[in-house]
Amino acid sequence: MLLEMHCHTSRYSRCSQIAPANLVRQVKKKELQGIVITEHHYLWKGDELEALRVEAELDKNFLILSGQEVVTDIGHVLVFGAPGTIEEETSLEALRRDFPEAALVWAHPFRDGSVPDEKKLLNPMLDGVEIFSMNHTPKENYLGLKTWHKYKFTATSGSDTHAEGMAGAYPTQFDHPIFTIGDLVNGIKKSGCRPFFKEIPRSGTNSTVTEITIGTKGDDESRNRIILKNITGDKKWEALKTSSEITAFLYKNGFGEGQFRVPGIIDINDEERLIIENGQRGKNLFDLLTRVDKSIGADYFRLAARWLARFHNKAIKEGDIKGVIKKELRRFDSYLDSFKRAKSPYLKKIEPVIKYVKEREEGMFLKEKNSFILNHGDYHPKNIIIGQDLQHDITTLFISVIDFGSSILFPRAFDVGYFISQFQSQFFSHPDVLRYYKEADFIDTYIKEADNIPEDFSGQVKLFKIRANLSIAAYLIKVGKGQSPKMNSTLSFL
Repeated sequence: MLLEMHCHTSRYSRCSQIAPANLVRQVKKKELQGIVITEHHYLWKGDELEALRVEAELDKNFLILSGQEVVTDIGHVLVFGAPGTIEEETSLEALRRDFPEAALVWAHPFRDGSVPDEKKLLNPMLDGVEIFSMNHTPKENYLGLKTWHKYKFTATSGSDTHAEGMAGAYPTQFDHPIFTIGDLVNGIKKSGCRPFFKEIPRSGTNSTVTEITIGTKGDDESRNRIILKNITGDKKWEALKTSSEITAFLYKNGFGEGQFRVPGIIDINDEERLIIENGQRGKNLFDLLTRVDKSIGADYFRLAARWLARFHNKAIKEGDIKGVIKKELRRFDSYLDSFKRAKSPYLKKIEPVIKYVKEREEGMFLKEKNSFILNHGDYHPKNIIIGQDLQHDITTLFISVIDFGSSILFPRAFDVGYFISQFQSQFFSHPDVLRYYKEADFIDTYIKEADNIPEDFSGQVKLFKIRANLSIAAYLIKVGKGQSPKMNSTLSFL
């Protein structure tokens, strides 16, 4: 059973701006089964609750109960089961003494960056701790979750609603049906409740990514999502940190909302090697283009070109150009070594190609490096997210791009050529996709949206397509597919 456990109305809480009837209706729309109104130092009476039910036009199946939020020496405490209003500020010890049968829950204890220690969280005078709250930042909600996992106390969650649109965001789940305030108190005291959320961890080499989704979709289809990225390897951490810093910059400079986006970065924690970012609702472009109608897919395909052009139009020039040059030139040596070690039948043909691309890039480094801008560096369909804030409203469609860990200062044509090559490689097993979504359409859309296209842009795109194909070929050799049909396709330019 899902309940809103922490909320205020404009009738009895001066800090609230939401009318009681609107509050309970919004909780109902969130597909919760009930609400516990917790005014500041006021307990709704039974006849008031019934009158509210009538006003909100809700039947008896929707539970409406009341508790109260009380100021104490440890902060705010939610009191469930006290027989009347607690009018004055008091101490936790006095609350426990005066209302031994009530359930006492510490409200938003992680607010303002507080990190309560084990002794405070496991205080026997408390029956529970609210770990998720709209009165916490996403980072503070993560801290609540982390400490709950560590100390295993009884946890609740609540929206702490004070305004329209907040109600029901952080429900508490009870194991058994709740009909009375006594049932509620019993459920808390016997640890028969917990925040309603999903926590899905995925492990990789030197990394763990955990997606946390809190609450229900409800009528507005919105839920709070955060992504936790924890890294153990030094190089991976530095790459992820750089990626997140770039993402945070873009979020603050035109890509935070609207149709063209990046994820919001909540925190970059060097000590824990942890990145916390806002989750996004959507699917990557690769998955979508294999499933959706081709006309819809064409819109997504062109959106990817438009996002890239808008990113390049920012003309970001921060980065280590000398480091880029050294790394890039070493890369060509590693490509050639891959073909040599594998005794590849393509070696004789590929060697002059590698030399040609390397020399062309060296020429760019000498003559054009001052015009280089930040490129994504790994722009491909699986790093492009297409989503919709409201599934019934196409005007809320958005495109968001992730993973800037390979970002590089280069001519803008690099990302364009790279995308085209990766697109052809990733959809190698989907020839119908490759037949329909054309390279020329992507490039034309990009050019229309882009600023300062160089005269030799077309030639640069071709060059960087070859450069990307060399990278793909080296990878195929590494995974034992150096003579596969996909390898033949990748090196079809020979």
